[in-house]
Amino acid sequence: MSSQRMTRRTFLGAAGAATAATALPLVPGFSALLSQASAADTQTNLSRMVDMRFGMFNHFSLGTFTNQEWAEPNQSPTLFAPPSVDCGQWAAAAAAAKMSYGILTTKHHDGFALWPSAFGTQNVANSSYKHDVVNAYCDAFRAKGLKVGFYYSIWDRTFGVEAWESRHRVSGLEITDAIQPGDMTFMLGQIRELLTNYGTIDMFMTDGYAWQMGQQAVSYQRIRSLVKELQPDCVMLDIGGLSEPFLSDAIFFEEPLGVTAPAGNTYAGMQGQTISKGWFWHPSTPTEGLMSKDAILSHLADLEPKYTSFILNCPPNRNGLLDTNVVNRLAEVGAAWSPDTSRPPLPTQPLRAEHPVTPVNAYATAFRTGEGPLNAIDGLSDVRYETCWSTWGLSPALPHSITFDLGGVWSDVSTLEYLPKQWGRTDTTDGDITSYTISTSTDGTNFTEVATGTWAGNRKTKVAEWPARNIGFVRVQANAATGGYANMGGVRIGGRTAKPALVSRVLPGDGTVYRMVNRKSGKVVDVFNFGTANGTNIQQWPWLNNTAQKWTFASTGDGYYEVKNVNSAKLMEVAGLSREDGGNVAIYADKNVPQQHWAVTPTGDGYYFLINRYSGLCLAVDEGSTADGANIEQQPYASLTRQQWQIIPS
Repeated sequence: MSSQRMTRRTFLGAAGAATAATALPLVPGFSALLSQASAADTQTNLSRMVDMRFGMFNHFSLGTFTNQEWAEPNQSPTLFAPPSVDCGQWAAAAAAAKMSYGILTTKHHDGFALWPSAFGTQNVANSSYKHDVVNAYCDAFRAKGLKVGFYYSIWDRTFGVEAWESRHRVSGLEITDAIQPGDMTFMLGQIRELLTNYGTIDMFMTDGYAWQMGQQAVSYQRIRSLVKELQPDCVMLDIGGLSEPFLSDAIFFEEPLGVTAPAGNTYAGMQGQTISKGWFWHPSTPTEGLMSKDAILSHLADLEPKYTSFILNCPPNRNGLLDTNVVNRLAEVGAAWSPDTSRPPLPTQPLRAEHPVTPVNAYATAFRTGEGPLNAIDGLSDVRYETCWSTWGLSPALPHSITFDLGGVWSDVSTLEYLPKQWGRTDTTDGDITSYTISTSTDGTNFTEVATGTWAGNRKTKVAEWPARNIGFVRVQANAATGGYANMGGVRIGGRTAKPALVSRVLPGDGTVYRMVNRKSGKVVDVFNFGTANGTNIQQWPWLNNTAQKWTFASTGDGYYEVKNVNSAKLMEVAGLSREDGGNVAIYADKNVPQQHWAVTPTGDGYYFLINRYSGLCLAVDEGSTADGANIEQQPYASLTRQQWQIIPS
């Protein structure tokens, strides 16, 4: 990642909070009980958020003490060493500015948590200031009548929650760590702590997600389900450099990145900027020139009619206080500004897939090299780049279709939305689908048309709905599009009014023993020479009905399968965390890691292709060989016969 990218991400970076020093609770705070009232509707919650209009973002963490916008990972938590922390002073300054809420960066990318989390050791319990800053923050802001929100970085560079896939390499950066099941346990555990122990949380903001790993590496379905289970009225935001909403209820406009609320915006939005030259406090902050009163007032005047709340970052110093120049500037703003109560109510917001189901795979009738179907569902986005499925430059032209595999049959699926490419392309800016047909299936073979219609050829989010039904596969046919070709990214599928429940899987996963027969060669997947050692190659051989050629499929619980060899009792895995065409496939002991997880998707005519969860590449025979002993490897999906397999009970 370039230094430019790192500089701009510091904004989205750390925020800390705290308040007056209180006795150390080694269990997160108990400042309030969660409301037991039933959840309001989404429109009401979004209206409440935009009516807050003006809020305070507080960045206060290890970076405060290391003079870094992005604190380095794996630093000693004892570096966090304020003599005391007065969140009451922060809240008083916010109230003086006529702010309505505060958002605290509870954990930034370095992984230091401002509460005594039971997950990991990088938190205040092990710091030089052994107090629950999150609890103190909530108490202080609520005491001033202010609402409370949390920022939480999904990306955790100390714990190792990070995954940047090589096909999405930016400025030479490539992170090779895979997201492990334990990483999901870690982040979901921390989110549960934050949303259980601190009362009603009005906003929950994620970062380091859409631009760092996306929904194939980290299940947005699981994150969203947990947030809404614990805090049904909490408005979710994601920092992804977009000007159209995708993985969130409301859109976050990232001003330091040049992403601002456009003229005429009617999405419920929030736009962030910093009052000082850094998002964290620096030794120069007390004496530097701050964002002027007039500039702040100008932002408020511009954003209020755009239904966009302005959140202004005010970084506390190493004494746990806002500097005097910051406090004074906020008082000046409060003396000069009042909300425009004549603003009309928030317009009706677009329908959304409120209860998403994360697809495990996608395939298409055609695609441009490097812009394959998995790009439509990876959930990766950021300013001036996104990933997408594209048919640009292909012959024949439209119609073309893309099919999404939900990893099993789910009930009450009713909605699809997709985000047209936001930042254009180097060759053209067309590709918005204008005429579509949507069909669904439970078996991947027999499809039923459920919706057809037109979308405007613009950059706005597109939504299609149909009566809720059991669905395992969703096919979108692009009949027409601007420029004569289709782009599709940012796909979200799910239920709007009801939460889908898993009905069945593609394969039973009940211990049934199978053989896998390659469509081109007619030969089966075989472990070389009955090997049982880790790293033993997998090859193709004629069917001999032996245990080295027999496999079982066990569900991972989230749409994928572990494929276990009967003879060795070891799993099929892509070796060496490879994401390369030709990466070797071998057997390894079960470690429940993504490189051992496979999406199993029917082709519709009796065969399947298997896509590796980590690499996004498919199981295939090397060069399409028909020879005995030819190597089994991974390749980019191209709908070739050498990549297709019968899975037959043996």
